[in-house]
Amino acid sequence: MKVRFSINLGIWIGLTTAIYVWLYLMSPLAAGGVLPCSFIALPIFLNGGGKLEQMPNHLTSALLGVVWGLAYIKLSAVLSLLHFASSTALVIAVFIATSVLCSVHGIFKPFGLFCSIPMMFGAIASTFFAGADKWLYVMLTLCLGILLGYVNISGARFLDENGRWMFLRNRMKRTAI
Repeated sequence: MKVRFSINLGIWIGLTTAIYVWLYLMSPLAAGGVLPCSFIALPIFLNGGGKLEQMPNHLTSALLGVVWGLAYIKLSAVLSLLHFASSTALVIAVFIATSVLCSVHGIFKPFGLFCSIPMMFGAIASTFFAGADKWLYVMLTLCLGILLGYVNISGARFLDENGRWMFLRNRMKRTAI
């Protein structure tokens, strides 16, 4: 990869991410305080390939991961009510829920949806971070983080093989004629 390509793609990613953060902070989602969840979903999506056809799998996995996160929290609370120490309740809940999650989603992997285990665990971690009461904020923010990842990586389409912006070159050619 050429240096110019890396620099210009970095500028694109920085600009689109800054615009995203600004719009997010101006939206009602900012009240949830879960903006960091965007930056959990974004690298998981990109590390998984960052392709448009993969978005439905990552989106559904993020949404279902929040549901799993809520199940972990609920199971841990139920075990605490049964007089388990809170740390013991959490360990047992993690063992049970993780075993079921990995088994169930391993079965569904051939069908394509709900099968990004990394995204699910990112969503579970986001749910733990934010708390069960902010589940809707977390779901929306994770999905927006995936979308941001796609916008970020799509910037490469605006660059030629040498890393020059194609839309600027086309405009210059038209004005030179």
